[in-house]
Amino acid sequence: MKKFKKLLSVMLLGALLAANVIPVSAAEVQPLAAAPALTQFYVNSVSSEKGGTETIERSGSFAQVGTRLDHGGTWLEVETVEIGYAKTRSATFNNVNMTLKTKRAIDLDNDRIIDGWACVWRYENSYGFEAGTFKASSKSANSPWNTMNITFYIH
Repeated sequence: MKKFKKLLSVMLLGALLAANVIPVSAAEVQPLAAAPALTQFYVNSVSSEKGGTETIERSGSFAQVGTRLDHGGTWLEVETVEIGYAKTRSATFNNVNMTLKTKRAIDLDNDRIIDGWACVWRYENSYGFEAGTFKASSKSANSPWNTMNITFYIH
């Protein structure tokens, strides 16, 4: 009898839930466009124990290829910007894998649609570092499935 009451109560709950479903016509459904392909990938800033935070200059076709400040210390953070959607991403400093510390959405035109991502990569070494090469790679999540790469020098 207990099993029957339990079954009956589950069936009643299912009927109540089904009755509260709001029908939606096909005309009311608005499919969204596919996520945009990766079109830009660049270093936005570099931070370190010794050099503080340095914003990397980008102006027209000019892009800085290395830091201007003298960085160094026991940690390094590099912020990369991806415009479009990436499926996979990675970063190294002096051929050592960096950790993806944070990833925040970018909305360029305030339309509440994510246009890209700002990723902060972290390198730590208790012995410290003076200079090196930051390399990053980002592969588009959709057509044309391109891969964009960065090589950036930390002075």
